[in-house]
Amino acid sequence: MSAFSRLNSNPLLVFIATLAFVSLSGCQSTKIRINDCKAGDWGVIGNKDGDQGFDPRYGERRKFCAEVDEAKINADSIDNYRAGWEQGNFQYWRRLGNQDGHAAKPVLYFTTQTTSETTKKNNTPLNQLAYEQGWIIGNAKYWQDIGDQDGVVGHPASAENTRASEGLQFGFNRLSYLAGWQVGNQSYWSHLGYLDAHEGRSDSEFTQHAVAAQREGVQLREDAYRATWNVEIAEYWKKLAWEDATQGRDVNTRRADAKNRGVKFSENDYKQMWDQRLIKYWADAGKDDGFGKPNLIEQRMTNARRDNVFVIAQTREVYQQSWAEQNNRYCSADNAFAFGRSNHRIDLELCAGSQQSKARYAWESGQQYEVVLQRQRFHHEEMQRLADRRNDAEARLSRIVRDIKRDQENKNRVNNNDTAASDNKREKEKDELREYLRRTQREFEESRQWDFRYDQQLQQLKRDIYLN
Repeated sequence: MSAFSRLNSNPLLVFIATLAFVSLSGCQSTKIRINDCKAGDWGVIGNKDGDQGFDPRYGERRKFCAEVDEAKINADSIDNYRAGWEQGNFQYWRRLGNQDGHAAKPVLYFTTQTTSETTKKNNTPLNQLAYEQGWIIGNAKYWQDIGDQDGVVGHPASAENTRASEGLQFGFNRLSYLAGWQVGNQSYWSHLGYLDAHEGRSDSEFTQHAVAAQREGVQLREDAYRATWNVEIAEYWKKLAWEDATQGRDVNTRRADAKNRGVKFSENDYKQMWDQRLIKYWADAGKDDGFGKPNLIEQRMTNARRDNVFVIAQTREVYQQSWAEQNNRYCSADNAFAFGRSNHRIDLELCAGSQQSKARYAWESGQQYEVVLQRQRFHHEEMQRLADRRNDAEARLSRIVRDIKRDQENKNRVNNNDTAASDNKREKEKDELREYLRRTQREFEESRQWDFRYDQQLQQLKRDIYLN
């Protein structure tokens, strides 16, 4: 069961959680009120009360602030509070009207708001003028949004007649609807232009769109269509250029293709993206070869056509730089050391000059490191076995000492030859265990010293690969 489920299933937990939330909210509210008192701006204090739908509460606020900073209360405080409250009350009702208008409620919904639980609870003074001003703004936004939606899906402007009928009950704003529809209509044509260009279709497709639009009574926006088509057609050719560069096609192929299909060819955009793709291809090739393979630039250039790629002016430089970077990483002391530890073969012939000897030393050090590490692991196992034997001996010694003490303190114990023999046996065993523990402790200390030596060897092996 989730924490949320457990909370809801327990009324006491719900009450405690609610109380904690209310307490936290109350603390935050009190802190804000204290800060307002310290600031001493009574216009702001009044505005906050009015904006939250409260009735005027100057007396209550004054009493609270007197406990915080009485010096911030003066003769003008009440007038400033009232002016701020009136402004806040206006904002409150205008905001409600805006929300209701945008939610397609009629302006007469004001009556419902006047009898709402919130209004009754806060004893909110009414302001119908503010509500109606907000409602007009919200209603206009509602119809603007509806008009935008109709325009986007390709409905004609005459759809306003249907919308007007729908809006009889809560008010239809024709100008806002048409303004939204104009925006949506532009988006409709922009989207058509985008789709055609994205699929590589000629902008002559607009003619067919126009015929269909005129048949449906949809306003034409050729400017919006062509503006978006021109932008997206460049992206279309860039996408093809990226694919073509490694599939054996070039600008000549696409130039002819564009001419055959009657599509504007963005040649510069195509060439730039085609070059970028090949630069990446040759950089990746150098990177792949550089980590453990010889420099294969000549072979790769010879086989370029077979591999459906092209050799460009930057090919050699890009490959060589990428290959050198990866070769340095392959021949680095860290990599050679890691290869040695994993007993992975490293081709030292690929490493140049002094780097080769450093890589060899690091590789051999890596192998030696693993040998020492295995010895240390075996040693740790021996130390654990020794510790187990020591713990067992300590437990046995503790039992013997406890038994001896118990018998010594037993006043009813019979002393005879048998008990004396038993006591001698336990004393002897006690002495033997103490001697064993002394020897074991010495062995354990020696083992710890060996463990320290192993650590030193391992650290030294790792340090030396950078000094060689």
